[in-house]
This record gives sequence, structure tokens and C-alpha cells, in this order.
Amino acid sequence: MYIVEQAFLLLGGITLFLLGLKYMSENTEKMAGKKMKRILQGVTRNKFLGVMTGTCVTAAVQSGIATNIIVIGFVNLEALTFYQASAVIMGANIGTTITAQLVSLSGNSAFDITAFGSLLAFAGFIFSFFKNEKLKCVGNIMIGFGMLFVGLEIMSDSISCFKGFEWFRNIFLVDNPLVLLLNGLFITAIIQSSSAITSIMIVLATNGLLSFENSMFIILGANIGTCLAVIIASLNKNLGARRAAAFNLYFNVAGSLLFFIPLILFTKDISGAFMSFSGNLEREIANFHTLFNIAVTLIILPFLKPFTRFIELTVNDKESKKDKNQKNQRFAAK
Repeated sequence: MYIVEQAFLLLGGITLFLLGLKYMSENTEKMAGKKMKRILQGVTRNKFLGVMTGTCVTAAVQSGIATNIIVIGFVNLEALTFYQASAVIMGANIGTTITAQLVSLSGNSAFDITAFGSLLAFAGFIFSFFKNEKLKCVGNIMIGFGMLFVGLEIMSDSISCFKGFEWFRNIFLVDNPLVLLLNGLFITAIIQSSSAITSIMIVLATNGLLSFENSMFIILGANIGTCLAVIIASLNKNLGARRAAAFNLYFNVAGSLLFFIPLILFTKDISGAFMSFSGNLEREIANFHTLFNIAVTLIILPFLKPFTRFIELTVNDKESKKDKNQKNQRFAAK
């Protein structure tokens, strides 16, 4: 019965965490409103500005998926080009790592972020009674922040009882890097938040259920798994929007493939390097999540034009192409 109760608490903690992210994301978007749209629409052909914009907007919204769906909507409305959107999407992948950075601070006794988050949630609850819509949004963001860390606290307390279960340990402590990558991919495809998965990994690591070495491969998979919602959101959009969604997938798959073999070959060296400047396991995981996404962006950014050109060649509107060929044939016949 105790295990069942802890399982319920674990599910409740995960739910509270995800609701916190949802509250923060929705209310930040609502509060920013047209300003966020103007920021994104103001992105020029400068790819560096696009990356910075994507990073800052996602750090504020706390959801890479939300940013990417907004960007795809603009491409569909032709307010952004596919090329402009691709730079913003790269930045969104960096911005989404901020959540894990905040979560990693909760394990530091000098900075009890859970207690601070609880106080912030209480203050937000008071703000939510105000008539002013912006103050209500600020209050809801504060409530979301508190929910996020209280959810983590519940998860951390309940998850330790699962240490003795082999099936649970095998999800995160298996020695096969490919299996770990696939686990990260499938779990993230279900939860639809790579920052949530990384945060959960930090909780698991705190309880001795995950090593830094294994977390690296789960993060590779999590980056790919988070693309599903964006792909689904683009299905009824125009060709440019579908290409932007494909860029998000190709970018994350390319990043995982680029680092998969080097991580296998130099696991111990990389782990030692991260530990030397991170200080503890929680910070180590959060720093890898951030630096991995920055590294992939720095590698692909100089080749952005040929990379987007490759996507244009592989993601085509078959119906439009067919109609164009038929028109050319009729023109030739005349």
C-alpha cells in the first residue's frame, strides 16, 4: 500500500510541475501578447539576432514548444520567412534549458529555491485577486513558479522508494547509450517538455537513480522527442511552416547524431570536465543540457543556409509540384 501511495504522490508531483510550466508559459504569452509578436516579426535576416531572439523569448515563456508553435504560425501567415524562423528555433532550443538551470539550484542548501518558490506562489495568489489583467498574469506566473518547485519537492520525496525496483532502475541506469537515448525520446514525446525531463533527471540523480553519464544520452533523446508537438501543429499549415517544423526535427536529430559517438568514446573525460566547474551532479546535468544546445547551435549556425536548403529539397509540397508540372505540360503542348 505504501508503494501505491508513493506512486500517486509521484504522479501528483509530476502533474504539479507540468501545471506550473503551463501556468508560466500561458500567462507570460498572455501578458506579452502583441509585444512578443512584434519582437518575433522584427527579426531580420541576421541569423545571430534570430538566435538571440529565440533564446530570450523562450527563457521568458519557459516553453520551447510554445515559441516554436508561435514561429510556425508566423511562417504560415508569411510574417516570417522559413530562413528567419530557423534561427529563432535554434535559439528556442537554448532558451528552454533555463528551467533546468533553476531546478538545479534547488539542491543547493545555500539557496532553497523551493521555499522561495512557495513564498512567491503565495504572493501570486494575492495578486490574482486584483482587477488589473496584467497584475493577474503576474500573479499566475508567480503561482506557476511555486507549483513547479513544490512539484519537484513532492517528486523528490516520493521517488526514493522506487530504488529497489529493477524495472524502474533499468529505465535510467541501463548501460546501453542507444536505449537511454530512446528512453529519453519516448518519455519526452509523451510529456512534451525537454526541460521537464531534464528537471526530473536532476531529481533522479539527487536520489541516486541516475548518473551524469547516463543523463547525457537521455538528454540527446529528449531533444528529439520534444519535436513531436511542433510537427503535429504544422500538419495543416503551408509549406513554409512545415519546413520550419522539419527544421526543428532535423536540427535536433543532427545534434544528437553529432555528439552520440564522441560521448560514448569520451564519457569519463567529459564527465570529469563538467564536474570540475559544476560542483555537484545536479548542476552538472543542467550545464550539459545548456552547453549541448549551445554547441549544436554554434556548429550548425555557420551552415544555416545550406542546412535550410537541404530541408527545402527534402520537404516539398507534392500537390503543388504536381500542379506545376501539369501546367508546364499544357504550356508545352500549346
